[in-house]
Amino acid sequence: MHVSLDGFAAGPNGEIDWIYLEDELFEDIHNIVRNADTALYGRVTYQLMRNYWPTAAKSPKATKHDIDHANWVNPVAKIVFSKSLKEADWQIRE
Repeated sequence: MHVSLDGFAAGPNGEIDWIYLEDELFEDIHNIVRNADTALYGRVTYQLMRNYWPTAAKSPKATKHDIDHANWVNPVAKIVFSKSLKEADWQIRE
């Protein structure tokens, strides 16, 4: 989980530029996460992820992390905690 000290994963304007990870840390995270079968999100993070990950692995600029994470996150079940989101439609199963 990436979270800022105030309990949020983004700055006041939605920026996430405070996150810094190296390839070695991405690999460690992937080794932990790849065994999970469900992702939990709040509405804003879900929408942010939904806009990026479905096509991330197919980008010509995709990193190994992008490919590994996209291959994990796209098919897993997703639970979204929201009072306002009407539909959570990101469920790609291959």
